[in-house]
Amino acid sequence: MFIDGNPYTLSEIGSGLAQFFIVLANVAVEEPSYILIDEPELNLNPLLQLDFLTTLGNYAKKGVLFATHSIGLARSSAEQIYTVRKSNDGSEVREYEKNPHLSELLGELSFSTYQELGFNKILLVEGPTEIKTIQQFLRKYRKDHEIVLLPLGGSSLINDSSELELIEIKRISDKISVLIDSERKSPNEELESKRQAFLDTCRRIGILPHALERRAIENYFSDRAVKLVKGSNFHKLQPYEKLADVPGWSKAENWKIAREMTLDELEGTDLGVFIKNLCENE
Repeated sequence: MFIDGNPYTLSEIGSGLAQFFIVLANVAVEEPSYILIDEPELNLNPLLQLDFLTTLGNYAKKGVLFATHSIGLARSSAEQIYTVRKSNDGSEVREYEKNPHLSELLGELSFSTYQELGFNKILLVEGPTEIKTIQQFLRKYRKDHEIVLLPLGGSSLINDSSELELIEIKRISDKISVLIDSERKSPNEELESKRQAFLDTCRRIGILPHALERRAIENYFSDRAVKLVKGSNFHKLQPYEKLADVPGWSKAENWKIAREMTLDELEGTDLGVFIKNLCENE
């Protein structure tokens, strides 16, 4: 490897980075439909674990399946989580409960270690697909390694009864923001009552909330970026168009489209303003 113009053997750069490069080189050549990997977090500090999985997903045509002992990594990055345990009849596989306790999840992610590595803010988003999408936007400002992204678990916490959960996470950090979809069907439609109540709760306890003006994050993608990833038969969504009505496009692909977006296409929208302010305000 050549780093800053100097040559290094793989043994000199550490087992974590060596693993990182060897695996990526293999999948780049093979271009598999699926990637199956065991414990991708091994020998990698928290700074690189999510990056590693996201990058692997770029080379997998259909998806990545990984086994891990890090429940924090699984809960912050996977669309589906299953637990495996031994039984008298062999192995038993069950779907993992997805409703997170945010303070516990921060502990599972070793937030104190993240702080030592330069992370100084927390951004709560709706789910794992939003984590990978927003990560791509933060990367354009070179702030993806300064802001910890946490999933709210879909709509499970977006209601008027989440105050105790949010107060608990406030004890860990006072620099917390929240970004949620509006789910509006038209520009003049009011937010759903439980979403509005959630925003009001955040403001009351000192968390900076933002509900998107358009329906959801995918409604901000440019036509150029959509076509680059999905092909010429696809086009950008209208501001209040529902993604579920578009066959052949799933939320799991959103991060790839976000990666193709430019700052010029993002800035000027309420989403772009929110992310820019998040990145610039200390």
